[in-house]
Amino acid sequence: MNTFDDILSAYSRQVRLPWAGDVPPAGRVWIVWYDKSLQRRFTGRLAEFEHATLKAGHGWRQVSLSRWFGSWIGQHEFFDALVEQPAELRGLLPEIEDSLVNEIKDALRSCTANDILAVDGCGALFGVARVSTLISRVADSIPGRLLVGFPGKHSAGVYRLLDARDGWNYHAIPIPTDNAL
Repeated sequence: MNTFDDILSAYSRQVRLPWAGDVPPAGRVWIVWYDKSLQRRFTGRLAEFEHATLKAGHGWRQVSLSRWFGSWIGQHEFFDALVEQPAELRGLLPEIEDSLVNEIKDALRSCTANDILAVDGCGALFGVARVSTLISRVADSIPGRLLVGFPGKHSAGVYRLLDARDGWNYHAIPIPTDNAL
């Protein structure tokens, strides 16, 4: 298992590499994957990633998804009915996904081609929205780089959120890489 310091070191190397402007959308997505037991440490020390980014001469923006769903559902017009009949939440999954995509795209609009938008708290989406779908729906809107904190596993291009479901294959830049450590 990679330690937090291993992951930060791999990220620091990646962020210092020159950025080509003609990178396809999948190459603009960096997934920092780590064991789910490191989630609190990753979130608590995210400022160290920001520092490494700024030191490398890039801008930093951040979005936390850890409380996103609670805020979204608490403001929903059918909140009271959903509390009484939570099984009805299934019918809202497309609306939830659309709202989440819009939130990330709004944050990306404030970024330049030299910025990183860091997204943390993806584990809180488990059972509500798929990280794979979120990434694929926002990838064309990334002007610089999208850094996704990912509590799970990565092997041979396959990512598994919280080790709990079949993974998905995505051509993002994994940090650390399979052979980096």
